[in-house]
Amino acid sequence: MPALIQTLFDGPLDIVGDVHGEIGALRSLLSLLGYDEDGSHRQRRRLVFLGDLTDRGPDSPAVVDLVRTLMDAGRAQCVLGNHDLNILLEHRKPENQWFWGEPFLDELGQVAPQVLASSAARERISDLFRTLPIALVRPDLRIVHACWDDRMIGVARDAGDTLHLYERHRQQIEREIDAQQLDEVDRSLLHQNRSPVKLLTSGPEERTSEPITSGGKVRYEQRVRWWTNYRGALCLFGHYSLADGESRGNDSAYCVDFGVGKRWQERRAGKTSGFMFRLAALRFPEMQVVFDDGETRAA
Repeated sequence: MPALIQTLFDGPLDIVGDVHGEIGALRSLLSLLGYDEDGSHRQRRRLVFLGDLTDRGPDSPAVVDLVRTLMDAGRAQCVLGNHDLNILLEHRKPENQWFWGEPFLDELGQVAPQVLASSAARERISDLFRTLPIALVRPDLRIVHACWDDRMIGVARDAGDTLHLYERHRQQIEREIDAQQLDEVDRSLLHQNRSPVKLLTSGPEERTSEPITSGGKVRYEQRVRWWTNYRGALCLFGHYSLADGESRGNDSAYCVDFGVGKRWQERRAGKTSGFMFRLAALRFPEMQVVFDDGETRAA
């Protein structure tokens, strides 16, 4: 299996945030960035995807097939996201039912229109996700889906298979839990924060003082904005679906996820254009953000 920490392309890059099955937004964005249909670019730029290619949007199989084609041509790289990991682990979630050929029902029981995966598509998708690294690195730039943690990167660097690394640490954490008397929240936090695969693909969490509702569930864990204290080579990441105006980084870190994974909610409400939630790419080294609707801004 390929290494879990791999070398990032050299030269100028366009780093694309979480796509979440939004194939139309992705094609629009690539065209605006100057890529031909085959993924070539007249300025010899290349693409890097921050993971979470699938779920929620209308056509996850098409997104995966496009990214796979670009990767096979040497024109793109991609890291593993937490939604991709759930498919690898065969963890069924309401939003990934398309993978098993079943419709996505929202909280009102309404079907969100999606292309359902065939058995051949499931095999192609699983094969690709099994080969994706957890992080990409070069001296001036770091790419990860959710969180950069030096210690966990070191652990992952010595591993060659995501599923084996995940299972080994899951068993170690279970043994630690068995030796202590922990409530359900602390058990969940141990699995989240002590697993290199979980931490790097979905970020650190902490206990909340009051219950919060997320994804229709009451939780006592919340995400930690780790990037506020991060210092090091520039790290670009996705995952957090931050709205316009939210603080999304500092001089050393920047979140490129502008929430296109929530676009299905706007579409369900009847919207067909002018979406609030958008797909974006950060151009490096220019540090310019380009959106699928054509807007550009400095990061």
